[in-house]
Amino acid sequence: MKIIVLHGDDIQKSYERLSKFVGEAKSRSWKISDFSIEEVENQSLFGEECFYVLKDHKLLTKTVLEKLKKYTGNLIVYNAGKISAPTLKNLGADKIELFELPQLIWKFLDNISIEGLHKLLETEAPEYLLAMMGWKFKQNYLKNPSIGNANLISELAEIDANSKLGKEDLLLSLDMFIIR
Repeated sequence: MKIIVLHGDDIQKSYERLSKFVGEAKSRSWKISDFSIEEVENQSLFGEECFYVLKDHKLLTKTVLEKLKKYTGNLIVYNAGKISAPTLKNLGADKIELFELPQLIWKFLDNISIEGLHKLLETEAPEYLLAMMGWKFKQNYLKNPSIGNANLISELAEIDANSKLGKEDLLLSLDMFIIR
């Protein structure tokens, strides 16, 4: 079985890639299903091409990996985050695709500024930047559960909801949030 691993911090791009693989499998009329070793062992003997998706790489134990060698088909291992190098080595993947966030985003999240926001808006969607800011403030809250951190998260949630409802402009709201 051919194993392809998609992983990394850029969840949006890695998921787009997974969707592209699934779309290609559909266009080829392959059987598409979520991975389980039982599903693989019960695959058709009539040469039907199978395409499996696994979203928890921890299910691929040494025993399961050994069993997979006897079967044909494609297995996409998708992970919303980075997989460690030793784990990748143990998976014995035929192809590994890493999707990393640009360094500019991390610099922006470490030092949020109007200039950084507008520089990132040249290449990233404002909704994505809002989500990343929310993620950063959530991490801060988990490390230091304070009223101030909770209020920042609440403000971002309000900005998100209001922009989706059309009550306020997302870019303007993010500018105002940063200025405060």
